[in-house]
Amino acid sequence: MSLLHVYTRSEGRLLLQVYGAHGKHKVRAAYQPLSIVEITCSSQPTRQIPTLVSIDPLYLPENVYTDIRRQTIALFSTEMLLLTLTHPMQDEQMYDFIVDFVHELNDNPAPENLHISFMIRLAELLGIGTPELTDTPFADGIIDNFSSVALSRHARQDILHQLCNYYLTHIESFHMPKSLDILTEVFN
Repeated sequence: MSLLHVYTRSEGRLLLQVYGAHGKHKVRAAYQPLSIVEITCSSQPTRQIPTLVSIDPLYLPENVYTDIRRQTIALFSTEMLLLTLTHPMQDEQMYDFIVDFVHELNDNPAPENLHISFMIRLAELLGIGTPELTDTPFADGIIDNFSSVALSRHARQDILHQLCNYYLTHIESFHMPKSLDILTEVFN
């Protein structure tokens, strides 16, 4: 038995029990971070955690699976979601944001700054405001298209740490993501 965290349009974040998650390639791919899937689960009064009955891939972001930069951003973004979306609560706007981000991560030819825009947009959706970024190209205001801005390695790391500190200040249960070091290393 394994546990699977999912974010659904109708119920928000859910934890599911998974039995026998090994199988066909497409089914295994459905368990990758940020895969968009259709699930069926069952709840039983004797179990606190629902059981996954079926999982069908709706959209598998193939470029994310084959590009180390995109994989790292996917892992980091998934961890950010786990750290910030801690309660089951329906939020269709959040669901749509996550789906749009998956498509953008898969399709954007220059994904290097997507984790930054992800964190800023996530903060806004969480209701903790828009982070002010000092001493950066974004200090005069948040721009919509981060991929068009060339950031040095140092600037990207500085912005990332400012954003993490912003989350630490505004979300009581938040802690530094473990994948932050990996993200920093990949983009060095």
